Amino acid sequence: MRMRLGTFSVLTADDKLPDFALVTKIISESRGLNCEDAGRAARHAWGILGEGLNEDTAALILERCALYGLGAVKVPTALIPVLEPPVKIKKAVFAAENFNYADGGSLAGSESSGNILILSAAPVKEVTTRTVTTTEGPTAQEKAVRFGIMAVTGLPLGLGKSKEVKKEIKGSEVSFCLDIVLREDRPRSPWSETAGARPAAVRRLRLGSDDFDFSCLREKKTYSSQSNFRLMCAELAAFAPRALRNAGLLALLAGTTLAVLPYETADDLEKETLRLAILAALRGL
Repeated sequence: MRMRLGTFSVLTADDKLPDFALVTKIISESRGLNCEDAGRAARHAWGILGEGLNEDTAALILERCALYGLGAVKVPTALIPVLEPPVKIKKAVFAAENFNYADGGSLAGSESSGNILILSAAPVKEVTTRTVTTTEGPTAQEKAVRFGIMAVTGLPLGLGKSKEVKKEIKGSEVSFCLDIVLREDRPRSPWSETAGARPAAVRRLRLGSDDFDFSCLREKKTYSSQSNFRLMCAELAAFAPRALRNAGLLALLAGTTLAVLPYETADDLEKETLRLAILAALRGL
């Protein structure tokens, strides 16, 4: 989302995502797009209605939001927080009112419930490519040609030799991840800083359904990694009740499917989490 200086982003002000049809309408009217193009933009807006906007364009979007009763805010691009790359954790335990975690190596840490600012969960699709080597004999056409030559000439040519063929097979795998965004040591709003100040860096941990040790669930642990992931999300949501929650986590806690939410790549989760980080900074959390 990092754009040039002197530009703005406009985002919805409520924690929960706005109605898709309303976002489509606002994007269509403010950008002059047809419904189909506006719908594509709204699908991956995640509450961010515009980025890298000049003053006039940002004001137009805010005007349309006000017209339809949708709360929105304008944020200077230069002061938008930066999401640091997530630190993957492999183990965790809830102990003495703290969330203790480790990456399976030398990294270990401990956070109180008040230090957890945002919880964002989503399914992430990863495209995989593998090379398979197979042995293939001559095709039916090649055999027919050789047989015809042998019939005419009487020469023992044989029907051809087998050969190794390498093929690339593409597939996709869906896993679940939970980003745990941590509060800064000194909570402050970047909007109180001068225009030349550096944007705040946001630390976060990432828990994945495919490589996390769910032993911390104890007797609740099941044989399904996805079920364990849901249980872990519920445990963390209960541990940090004041943390902001994304649409994916809310769906998991409600026991509903995530299929209706347009998560396609990790970029969708990044954008949604960033909006919540901006809202947290605006509120001085």
